[in-house]
Amino acid sequence: MSSSPKYTRFCGIDVGKSKHVAAIIDADRQTVTRARSFRNDAAGYQNLLERLTDAGGASAVLVGMEATAHYWYSLRDFLTDRGYEVAVLNPIQTAQQAKKGIRKAKTDKVDAGHIAMLIRNGEQRPALIPGELAMTCRQLTRLRYALARQGARIKQIIWSRLHPVWPEYEAIFSTPFSRTGRALLAAAPTPDDILAMDPKQLDDLICKTSRGRYGPANCEKVRRAAAESIGTRRGIEGARIGIRSLIAQLDALDPIKKQLDEQIAKLAERLPDYLRTLPGADTRSVVSLFGEIDPISTFATPAKLVAFAGLDLTVFETGQYAAPRRRITKRGSPTLRYTLWQMALRACRHDGDLRDYWLRRRGEGLTHRSAVTATAIKLTHVAWRILTDARPYLPQRPNRHSEANPSNTQPPVAD
Repeated sequence: MSSSPKYTRFCGIDVGKSKHVAAIIDADRQTVTRARSFRNDAAGYQNLLERLTDAGGASAVLVGMEATAHYWYSLRDFLTDRGYEVAVLNPIQTAQQAKKGIRKAKTDKVDAGHIAMLIRNGEQRPALIPGELAMTCRQLTRLRYALARQGARIKQIIWSRLHPVWPEYEAIFSTPFSRTGRALLAAAPTPDDILAMDPKQLDDLICKTSRGRYGPANCEKVRRAAAESIGTRRGIEGARIGIRSLIAQLDALDPIKKQLDEQIAKLAERLPDYLRTLPGADTRSVVSLFGEIDPISTFATPAKLVAFAGLDLTVFETGQYAAPRRRITKRGSPTLRYTLWQMALRACRHDGDLRDYWLRRRGEGLTHRSAVTATAIKLTHVAWRILTDARPYLPQRPNRHSEANPSNTQPPVAD
């Protein structure tokens, strides 16, 4: 591939947290400006602008940079606002360019040169640049998912403190970290604390918090579990403090998540109605999907969107050997991949063509998880078509063959 005749100079920028490195070459691959660093601040940006102006300005210089985390956002906007065309590259592209070198070298200056060479050769592929609404959707949904992961991590740490001192607690409630379970652990995190409480105080705590769902029989079950506990008493003071602190953190996340859910619901009202017609769509998944893939014109084919989500399958063949199992690459957006997988999982629970597809793949011998992943890939193709055509999803008539095989009619509920 050859570079665009519009540009005669090519600037590659290796993006970092506190500083970036820029190198400029010409169409003959000769160095115009040696790779030099500049700080990630106003003075540093002005320094880069002066170097680009000396090299010919916006009419002569094409700029390329890696999409390194979120550090490229402000620099890209700074340059485009001043008329420069900026090619944003996937870091995998830069890594592949580096492999072409005979000598092994990995420095910021070398990487800047590789980026400049990529855009000079015209080998760069367009990266996803979200618009204002899509960027807001992406930020809020990614934060919401991060808080959910944080909550799951806190629960794991609570179990590591709670199980040694009170292993019987897990069997007391069907949902150990429900509102009632948290209130109980905050008030009495160890068996000794339960036994030290006045029985009426314990009954009032459980009955009031559960809104009458748990009665005296359940309260007696809690006391009996505490009295018969085989948990260790060593380090119990540390466990008590730790459990209460972690429960407070878990409780503090709830109002934040609720507020985010309200903001995400408002964003969903600003999105096209046809997004809500996708199989397995709910408010959060619709906003997340839009934030991760808009503008859809970035993806020329559905296969490119599948690859962007990291749902494309690996291939390993050599000679007469072909790998019997194929896994997804996971070299893509984890948030998009999670969103599509959850949408596919919900779609598998309701009559429709995606459920029929899931049943067919299960009949071919795929495990539940693999069949849902295959359904997520199919859903990605559907989503690409719906967003490209900007029209509602028109499902096919459900196939009722599932009634003939009732053992496979309901996919397991995800953890």
